[in-house]
Amino acid sequence: MMMIKPNYKKAEILARKFLKDSKVKGFPLDLDFFRKVYNKTHNTRLRIKSFSWYMKKYNLSYSGMIEFINSEDGCCFYSKEEEKAIIIYNDFLNNAGRIRWTIAHEFGHLILGHINNNRAIITRNKLSEKEYNAYELEANTFARELLAPMSLVYYIYDCLGDKISIDSIFGISHEAAQNILKRMLEWSKTHDYSKDTCLYVQFSKFIHSKYCSSCNHFFLSYNKQEKYCKFCGNEFEFKYKEDVNTMKYKDYDISKNKQVLRCLTCDNEDIDFNNDKYAFCHICGSPVINKCLNKNEKTQCGKSLPANARFCPYCGSETLFYEKGLLKAWNKKQEEIPTFSFDSEVPPEEEIPF
Repeated sequence: MMMIKPNYKKAEILARKFLKDSKVKGFPLDLDFFRKVYNKTHNTRLRIKSFSWYMKKYNLSYSGMIEFINSEDGCCFYSKEEEKAIIIYNDFLNNAGRIRWTIAHEFGHLILGHINNNRAIITRNKLSEKEYNAYELEANTFARELLAPMSLVYYIYDCLGDKISIDSIFGISHEAAQNILKRMLEWSKTHDYSKDTCLYVQFSKFIHSKYCSSCNHFFLSYNKQEKYCKFCGNEFEFKYKEDVNTMKYKDYDISKNKQVLRCLTCDNEDIDFNNDKYAFCHICGSPVINKCLNKNEKTQCGKSLPANARFCPYCGSETLFYEKGLLKAWNKKQEEIPTFSFDSEVPPEEEIPF
C-alpha cells in the first residue's frame, strides 16, 4: 500500500510562488485580489461566497449547510466541465482571521491539485483518513505561508521583538498568530531565516515601515535602534498602516561631515565642508551640524542626526537645531502629501467583508 505523507515543502513553495507572481507589497493580503490573479492565470473561474449566500440560493438551513459540506468552516467545489470553482466560507463565525484562514486553506486545495478532475470536493467521507489528513496538513501549510510567511514573521520579529502583533499585521486569528510565532521561534534555532531573501526583497518596504500616530509621520527605517519619531519625539507604536495621511517635513541637504549646505539662520554658503570640526557658522554663530542633546551619564547619546530632526530617534531627546529654534515644532509647519498605500493593482469586484 502506498504511503501517504504531507508534502510540506511543495505547499510552501507554491504559496511563495503565488505571492511572488501576484506582486503584492504588503499585508494583510486582499484575498479577493488573489482570486482575480488566480482567474487570470488559470482556466478556471473562481468565486468566493458566504454560507448566507449559498443557503439563500439553495434554500438550506444553517445545520443543513454544515451537513451538506461536512464542515463548520467552509469548503471548495470544483467543476472541470464548467471550468468553475467556488470557495464557500462560514460568515456566521465572529472571527475574521479564522474566515481568512479558511479561504486561504481552501485556495490551497485548488493550487495543490487536491481538487481535480476526479475529485470535486475534499471531505472525510470521500477519502481515506490518511489521505484526508495529508491534504489538510498541506492546505494549512499553504494558508500559513500565504497569509503569514514564516520568513517575514522572522524579519518583522527581528525588527519589533515583543511588540510584534502577528494577528493584526497579517490579518489572522490570535490563535493562529501565536502558533506561527511559537513555531518560528522554535524553527529559527535550526533554520537561518535571514537567508530567505526572495520574500524579503519583495516585502522590504513593508517590513521596515514605521508610523507615528502622534504627528502622522510614516517612513522607512532599516535601523532597529530607532524607537522615537524624529519630528515630535513620540515613541513609535509599531503599527503597519496601508492608508495614512502622511506628512512630509522639509529636509536640508548635508555634506559628508553632516553640515547643512546653507546656514539655517543667515543662509551662509561659505562653510568648510572638508573640516569635520566646522560645527558653527562663522557669520552668525548658529550650529550647522544637528545632534542629540542627551547628556545623561547613563543614557548619553549625542549622535549626529538628520538636519530636519527635532528629536533623537534613538533616545527621544531634543536636538541642537530644535533647541536653538532653527526648526519649528512639527505641528507649526508641515505639508501634507498624498496618502501612502501599497499597490493594489486590481480593484475588488465582489466585496469580502473583512
